[in-house]
Amino acid sequence: MESASSVIDGIASHLNARGIRLPVATEEAVGVAETLLGLSVPKLLRSIYLRVANGGFGPGYGIIGVSGGHRSSLGTLVETFTEIRRGADYLGLKWNPQLLPFCEWGCNVFSCVDCADPGSPIFRSDECKVHPVNYGLEEFFRMWLDGRDLFNEGGPMRRVVEITNPFTGKKTRVT
Repeated sequence: MESASSVIDGIASHLNARGIRLPVATEEAVGVAETLLGLSVPKLLRSIYLRVANGGFGPGYGIIGVSGGHRSSLGTLVETFTEIRRGADYLGLKWNPQLLPFCEWGCNVFSCVDCADPGSPIFRSDECKVHPVNYGLEEFFRMWLDGRDLFNEGGPMRRVVEITNPFTGKKTRVT
């Protein structure tokens, strides 16, 4: 877990350098969340909750905390998971019960981690429609610390085309 430890240290340093002090979760709060979720929170995310912060930092609207921590627009980690599953059912979509939404981007878009896969791959849920991205949980945090655009990176490929602007008559490239 040495590389995961460096991620945890990197996040802690990042927050400390900015004077950000956030409360950590208790073992009990994480354990209760895991029981209610019916799955184990990946070790790296669990360690972040217990050693760095109970959510409230990170890309987008932030990492979602367990009880007592940062809430998404849908609530705690457990409430967010429950609401997204409910939304998927309502839309007639099948939700993988091992996918845990842990980071909110707004507009009903979440980054989710596959808790059943030891590699902790990340998926993006956009209005309960799930798409894989090209990185795992550890890389998610490393990329965020490096200032990379996690919302667009690893997502659906965008095509760049050259058009003639109808107003100026000049050629321009658009995505």
